[in-house]
Amino acid sequence: MTENPYTFLQKKLFTTSLNNYLMRTQTPCFIVNHFAHIYFIAEIAKKTSYIIQNTQKIAPCVYLLSPPNAITYIGVRWWLSFINKAVDILHQYSVIHILDCFDHAGLAMASLRMGQKHIFFESKSSQFNTIQNRAQTLGATIWHTKPNTFNLLDLNFKNNHLI
Repeated sequence: MTENPYTFLQKKLFTTSLNNYLMRTQTPCFIVNHFAHIYFIAEIAKKTSYIIQNTQKIAPCVYLLSPPNAITYIGVRWWLSFINKAVDILHQYSVIHILDCFDHAGLAMASLRMGQKHIFFESKSSQFNTIQNRAQTLGATIWHTKPNTFNLLDLNFKNNHLI
């Protein structure tokens, strides 16, 4: 595992809301888009037993969700590259990663073709059934509702320090 290059400063309100989230959720799911978020999750996992206690005993699991509508501005290649590094950092966990495609059917299809196994796709879209059928043939999962998440995007970073 790569050494954590970030220093995280404690913020009481953030820490309290994170602890509340971890205590009340079965499987933690974090909205992420920065390696600092992944290192933060790794630090949480070292300091708390919530992630380990609340997930499968054989392979503890962490869910990572892209930001809303990420397919349009992050893209599939960047997301998959980011996730490959995140899996290395969180090597002790089974990582399930979900790419938010909102209602962009063409981009959702492209993400499935590129190997993304979990996508969020708006179920009100007229193309939902087509995407669902394609996903089934590829062994992928379409999420039509977002899981209960803890949003790490609200964290601000300056000079590699969480502020």
